[in-house]
Amino acid sequence: MDFLFNAVLNMFSSTALAVVAALLLDRWLGEPQSWHPLIWFGQWVDRCRLAWQLPIGASKSLQRLHGVLAWSIAVLPWLMVLTLLLWMLPNWLEWIAGTVLLYFTIGWQSLREHAIAIAEPLHEQDLPAARQAVGRIVSRDTSELNETQIAKASMESVLENGSDAIFAPIFWFVLLGPFGALLYRLSNTLDAMWGYKTPQLLHFGWCAARVDDVLNYVPARCVVLTYAVLGNVKRALYCAWHQGRGWKSPNAGPVMAAGAGALQVSLGGSAVYFGAIQVRPVLGEGPEPVVNDLDQAVRLVDKGVLLWALLIVLVM
Repeated sequence: MDFLFNAVLNMFSSTALAVVAALLLDRWLGEPQSWHPLIWFGQWVDRCRLAWQLPIGASKSLQRLHGVLAWSIAVLPWLMVLTLLLWMLPNWLEWIAGTVLLYFTIGWQSLREHAIAIAEPLHEQDLPAARQAVGRIVSRDTSELNETQIAKASMESVLENGSDAIFAPIFWFVLLGPFGALLYRLSNTLDAMWGYKTPQLLHFGWCAARVDDVLNYVPARCVVLTYAVLGNVKRALYCAWHQGRGWKSPNAGPVMAAGAGALQVSLGGSAVYFGAIQVRPVLGEGPEPVVNDLDQAVRLVDKGVLLWALLIVLVM
């Protein structure tokens, strides 16, 4: 088996083969419906929070320290187990394990399915069904959204999660192998669970939020370039540079602004979150989106995935 595997590697790199195989697995199987390793990880994270989080009245520095310790206990043991496992396996089994791990860390087909579940009722003017579908992927109030607002919320989520759920795990896999992909996915999950600026999590979740920002910084800029070259290059780069930096997230802002500029629509603006109106910067340039623009956003991400896969195969 090692001989056959090494013969294949003479034509292609193991990393390139793993990326292509994981993407094909994701499109074929999608996200596991009945179970997923991240569900187990989420339960572990909840236990870590219960064990280490201090009351709100504790000092800022002490809460942050406990957040760092909780992050370390939540993430590092899994990275050590993975490193030991890969060290013990023969080359061909190590490749299979890495491919399967990358498959579990990306969410290309899941993102497409969520977007299509919103677009289909929008095409049929079924706003209640579209509102229910968009409510599954955004944290804002969707009960009163019109077609344009639904399309806008959906496009923002598709463009941002294209970076978080697809491109960033691939970037770290290419750079650091399975270790990098797992580090990114676990850190991103912790940010999704602890990285909120609520009184309970503002300081305890500081470490989770900052680590995620650092790990997303370079991949997000690569996604900006990806969206730009696949759309209106000039508008995408201009919007990412001049508008994205004003967004609350240093990585999501440039990515969404680049996508909006590439597709020549306007995203951002005011939205209702948890019963309160948030005034957000406008991203992009052009008319407000409709359902056809949501279709275009999905195609933009799809073309980006194919471009990355092609470049990885050719370069590596």
